Amino acid sequence: MALNGPPFLVATIVFALVLTLLTLAVWNRLPGPKAVRVGVRMLMLTVTQGAAVLVTLVCVNNSYAFYDSWPDLMGTQTGAAQFEDGTSGIRQSSLSAAVPVLASFHQGAQGLQVADPVGARSHIHGQLLVWLPPEYDDPAHAGERFPVVLLLPGQPGTPMSWFDAMNGQDELARLVEAHEARPMILVAAKSNTLGTEDAGCVDLPGGPKTDTWLAKDVPAIVKSRFRVSNDPYDWSVMGYSAGGYCATDLAVHHPNVFHSAVSISGYNAPEAGVVLRRAALREANNPLLVMRRAARQPDVALLLTGSLEDGDTVRDARALVNALRAPATGDVATVARGGHNMDVWQEMLPTAFQWISRHLR
Repeated sequence: MALNGPPFLVATIVFALVLTLLTLAVWNRLPGPKAVRVGVRMLMLTVTQGAAVLVTLVCVNNSYAFYDSWPDLMGTQTGAAQFEDGTSGIRQSSLSAAVPVLASFHQGAQGLQVADPVGARSHIHGQLLVWLPPEYDDPAHAGERFPVVLLLPGQPGTPMSWFDAMNGQDELARLVEAHEARPMILVAAKSNTLGTEDAGCVDLPGGPKTDTWLAKDVPAIVKSRFRVSNDPYDWSVMGYSAGGYCATDLAVHHPNVFHSAVSISGYNAPEAGVVLRRAALREANNPLLVMRRAARQPDVALLLTGSLEDGDTVRDARALVNALRAPATGDVATVARGGHNMDVWQEMLPTAFQWISRHLR
């Protein structure tokens, strides 16, 4: 049974109700000495409370899409790259030597195209979810090459969170219908390549090459399979929280792939432990430091957003925009309330899609 979705939620609710009814039924019928009866009652209360907490956790996961499956939750996804860096003691997993040239996509839930390819350069086995706008199959747009937005989740988080909890495809379709945004292909990619540990979206020495996967393998796969533009000005990358940091970092380092980036409640300094332990990686993947030290900043456009109640991310956003010099450009957009949560990130989507549309070729 899938970790998220109505079936598992209903099962946990039924389980909690059955335990509660069973506790009420046997409460005054327990045999044995008083001490034993009290102990059993305490155990029953603990179990029923645990079941209620489980229902709450499942509801939260359904709302925020932190984990799609049991392997996601346990950090044991099939095909997840594991490497030895000389200190962690983690051994490299065996990956198939046959790297697919063309990813095999199939129809998934909510009209998504789904694939689980192995990156030709990174050798990361990761999920890709692709949403095609209605215009893609419209004869009036035959032959047209569409712009692309690469979507990155937070940590924890999965690609599906962009289509479940965030409802990104519905928001974009609404804006396109209202002539407030351009039709774009949405591509959500696996970025949590270390399971439950934040990989920081970088190429780790002796570890998963997440940067290569996102900036080279994913675009190559998408271009080989779908009718998309080859112009970097028609490629954008967007993420929330840890994914927002990754979006900015990817654009700064790969302006020939992504001309624009949207960071929703992201930050400037990396927070992943595997990055912080390496001084060179820590400095090389701080977008603020990279842009300040650049003799000539890359031609990128950045939108940095956040809630005023989430002060750190807004301060980071303003600091980075203030550090930009031509040809780089940047904007800051804020909302008054909300903090660091999915409600704020959803609220920023219209602004983000409209901004991306204005920066397409």
